[in-house]
Amino acid sequence: MRWIAAFFVVFVGCVYSLPADTGITADLAAETARMVVQMRRQIPPSPAPASDVCSNCNGTGKVGDGRISSTCIACRGTGKTLKSVCVEGCKP
Repeated sequence: MRWIAAFFVVFVGCVYSLPADTGITADLAAETARMVVQMRRQIPPSPAPASDVCSNCNGTGKVGDGRISSTCIACRGTGKTLKSVCVEGCKP
């Protein structure tokens, strides 16, 4: 319960501390959004799994609900992830 009171005090303090000029407020919001985007770009992507097992079908080569199944499109029924090879003209 005391966290609600603390949150309310911080929230009210932040609202009343904003500048009265809406142009400045909009500039601050735009700068904050730009900084968030910049920070997200610095996070390295997660590494690919070390396993060859297809993540779509869990290595079975089939996808379905148990009664109906079909060949996995991602691995073409092999159960292993496909390695793509880029030739001239492909985009990274």
